[in-house]
Amino acid sequence: MRGRPLIVEWSESPEILKSLVERERNGHRRARLQAFHLLRGGASIGEAGRAVGVDYRTVQRWVSWYRKGGLESVLMRTPGHAAPGRPSRLTEAQIADLVARSLSGQFRTVSEAVLWSEAEFGVKYTYTGMYALLGRRGGTNRDPISLPSDLPQE
Repeated sequence: MRGRPLIVEWSESPEILKSLVERERNGHRRARLQAFHLLRGGASIGEAGRAVGVDYRTVQRWVSWYRKGGLESVLMRTPGHAAPGRPSRLTEAQIADLVARSLSGQFRTVSEAVLWSEAEFGVKYTYTGMYALLGRRGGTNRDPISLPSDLPQE
């Protein structure tokens, strides 16, 4: 074993960690629980990281979070160090207007919404960015297309 030994004051037994791993459905949280289960069982940080598919430094960060706030502190974090992400280019009022217009059928395509937001608000979005924004905010009206009745059936 290389480096310093891992010293952690564990609050959870290996059995509890194992049962939490088995019940967890979120992949990111499950990986963290599995790494802690392995560490609790005597695995090194490197071994635990390789087993769950993350870097050594990532497991070190998880252990640091655990030391500061326990298991709950580790599980509440989101990937990306709980980063909130880039702020929207549009204000909440502008987004609400855009979503309402999209749901009312003013835009037949995402590209039309991109062009409209640039003309109306002076804010340029890429197609992918607008697609993601409308998807997150429920601004897509995905009603099934009615097919002609004389269309041959397979």
